[in-house]
Amino acid sequence: MTGDSLGESSRSVTHPHPHLGDNGGTPNNGKGKGKSNGNGNGEIHPMVDFTAGVIAGAAGLVVGQPFDVVKVRYQTPEYAGRYKSTFGALGAIVKEEKVKGLFKGVTSPMINGVVFTSYSFFMKLQLNPDSSNEPSLGQIFLAGAGSGVVAATLTCPIELIKIREQSAPPHVNTSTLGVVKHIIRTDGFRGLFRGFNATALRDVAYGPYFFTYEATLRLFKYMKSPPLPENTRRHEGHTLIDEAEMELSSGLSWPELMAAGGIAGVTAWLATFPIDVFKTRIQSASSSWSSTSSDSSLNPKSAIRPTLWKVASEAVQKEGWKVMFAGLGPTLIRAVPTNMVIFLTFEACVAGLS
Repeated sequence: MTGDSLGESSRSVTHPHPHLGDNGGTPNNGKGKGKSNGNGNGEIHPMVDFTAGVIAGAAGLVVGQPFDVVKVRYQTPEYAGRYKSTFGALGAIVKEEKVKGLFKGVTSPMINGVVFTSYSFFMKLQLNPDSSNEPSLGQIFLAGAGSGVVAATLTCPIELIKIREQSAPPHVNTSTLGVVKHIIRTDGFRGLFRGFNATALRDVAYGPYFFTYEATLRLFKYMKSPPLPENTRRHEGHTLIDEAEMELSSGLSWPELMAAGGIAGVTAWLATFPIDVFKTRIQSASSSWSSTSSDSSLNPKSAIRPTLWKVASEAVQKEGWKVMFAGLGPTLIRAVPTNMVIFLTFEACVAGLS
């Protein structure tokens, strides 16, 4: 999901299959496999989750960034009606701004690392460390939602800078450092966290994201003939690396894992897309936002921080309910291949780090 990071997170949490012992049929009784990248007692170090997340996020950014630029343009009022279609927008951007225009405001893949690490933390809070039972879908949902809120502390300023770069007029050359300086000069340091509440609320979508991914994998397993017996649904370890290892040995194919990632990405975006539209408007608005507002009672300080409710109500009133889904087309086009690449890259990282 990535918030705009939403489509950029990756993995699922659970896998019901035990590791097989050296005899090919007996499950290992220990927790984990005692790999050298752990902490010496079979547990995976959080840095491994973080590293795999960053690498997977970087791969997803390369694939999805052009569509993210188009999405932000659709959501920014200044570009309303300018583009007729997603691919028409891509062509227009290349014509006016060259290929580099498609990669304005590239976000940091570190967001994925934060999501992966905090997800494992919230999962461990819910599960007994000595339990081998796999988490419920409800626990998966809560861990995902919690990781999204935590990641919002990093996502908010990064996406604010990205949106300012992507929504700038084609003839204006922007840089990340220049945007940061402008924000601090005009709004102060707290201006870097404009739209934090909307970002955190949007990133709760990591809950349905992880939920859908795991539910899809469980459905794929159930549909196999014969389905996996319930008494073999065991869980080893609570980190995403633990779970990815078990997914790789579960009998599910790479296409099935990638399909689950694509379905999860689309579901997460659909769950909170209107919030993302209004978040973009909050973060792209200048400090003079109140001058166009019908509420003349706003003072300069409140003008710096337009509220989610105020922006949403005015947008729907002036542009109709369809404004809540501005940019949904390029977002969904981007979500499927981006999440497939992220999941594929994460699984490859797991194979290399294990």
